[in-house]
Amino acid sequence: MNNRLIIRPIVFLAFLIICISCQEDIKKKQAYRQGNITLAIDPSLMNLGSALVEVFQSSYPETKILFKPEVEDLVIADLLNGKVPIAMTTRDLSSEEAGILYNHTNVTYISTQIACDATIFVVSKESSIKEIDQTSLKSNIISNDSKFVFDGGNSSNFNNLKKKLGFKLTKNQKINSFSNGKEVIQFISKNSSHIGIIGLDVLSEENSNEVKEFLSKVRILPIRRADGKLIDPTVPNLREGIYPFTKRVFLLNAENSFKIGSSFSRFCGSQRGQLIVKRAGLQPYYLYERRIQLHGR
Repeated sequence: MNNRLIIRPIVFLAFLIICISCQEDIKKKQAYRQGNITLAIDPSLMNLGSALVEVFQSSYPETKILFKPEVEDLVIADLLNGKVPIAMTTRDLSSEEAGILYNHTNVTYISTQIACDATIFVVSKESSIKEIDQTSLKSNIISNDSKFVFDGGNSSNFNNLKKKLGFKLTKNQKINSFSNGKEVIQFISKNSSHIGIIGLDVLSEENSNEVKEFLSKVRILPIRRADGKLIDPTVPNLREGIYPFTKRVFLLNAENSFKIGSSFSRFCGSQRGQLIVKRAGLQPYYLYERRIQLHGR
């Protein structure tokens, strides 16, 4: 038998396998470089989310991340029910929630911590209020004549204070709230007796013209702790865990394979993503050591 007749089919088969393998590699690359995806996000995180998405899309111009802004409880519910594949929140899922997600989607989610944010208190420039007393804050928030205004019921900031102060609302009890932090600022700037509760992310990017305009209308209040010390929501105080109402920012990914959401999660946790967090005026979760090489002459 001619050896060439045996070799030709083997060579063709090897070539075919290589082609199929290359096609699969191309599809995998296209999966995280091309297409659209919806990100559910608490409105208090929109500045950070927009900054990260803008740079990510500039690196992968064939991707499009669409925002679905809603209060944090709805963000979590949409993720658990498989309505969105990724979410940006200020808390991780509980083991029970992870089980619900798996039952709905058959996916084991991946959680990436990307930043430290904070719940802050703002008043108008004309307000006589100078600080927030941490010891009386709980009772003042839930009082019938409360002057506190949230950026949404069941928002990340509401949940953060509820968890850390341990307050509970009675049946049919309502809180003062608007849809987002920007609406709270507009209200507070015209009502000097009220105190707004928003996320630091709304006011943290000092070079933003919008933030400069907001800060011309409102002041951020320090917290007076039980020991008498006044604590401002600065990045060093977030980093050291000194500010009492710090909150972490998570990117929760429930994709069924490595696609745009996974690529975006990896980007947010990378050095480049963390520099964007820092530029946004928040505390990056991952700290990258600067490497400096000294060369002798």
